[in-house]
Amino acid sequence: MRRHLHIFRDPPLEGPLNMARDEHLLYSETLRPAALRIYGWSRPTISLGCFQRFAEIGRLPADVRDLAVVRRITGGGAILHDREITYCLVVDDSLPMAGQSPTASYRLVHECWRDALADDGLHTRLAPDSFPMPSPRGGPFFCFEKPGRTDLLLDDRKLLGSSQRRIPGRVLQHGSLLLGRQFQTHPGADLGGPQTESVERWIEAFAAHLATALNLECQSREWNSEQSDDFEQRRRRYAGDEWTRRH
Repeated sequence: MRRHLHIFRDPPLEGPLNMARDEHLLYSETLRPAALRIYGWSRPTISLGCFQRFAEIGRLPADVRDLAVVRRITGGGAILHDREITYCLVVDDSLPMAGQSPTASYRLVHECWRDALADDGLHTRLAPDSFPMPSPRGGPFFCFEKPGRTDLLLDDRKLLGSSQRRIPGRVLQHGSLLLGRQFQTHPGADLGGPQTESVERWIEAFAAHLATALNLECQSREWNSEQSDDFEQRRRRYAGDEWTRRH
């Protein structure tokens, strides 16, 4: 029987709705064994890691201090989402990836991004095992300030990083591939502001490499009205101060 990687392609959206859609995938009982969402951000937004202190926003440099803020359900450092490809992958425990360590599953997905870029002549590498382990609670304020083991590097700077949330039987992993930067404070490497055609090739190649790695077939999907209702309910929490300012 064919098993599918359900693929959703979203337009750029606001932070709370992006996080609501990711969370929907984590708890969906129908999108099995795996779902991949590719998306962007309608305006520059800082996503705080689940355990970070909101008060740290006030100590940021002036060029990013007043950006929109949302809090993720995943750990790690803050990310300045702007000119990037963001992915969210959710797998269930019928796939070997769900039983792997976070480091192993980061490596699997980051290798697929590396190979997708290499298909187009762009050469990146995974940070070696001598680099520190990614930590859900420690590290610098911005995730891209310091690469960790398995992060994707360009010229020894971080180009792609990921974080996870695990519940019984399900794993959510999402991350950002930096296409360009407009803020001086924005850390990390980027791909120089590529043309839309190049970005589309990379996304298609990434999905194909990922489906092969998971032994699944790609299947494009569209959201339905029931899913949209669930997004809106989840969005309210991400848009509210109780969640965003909880630390």
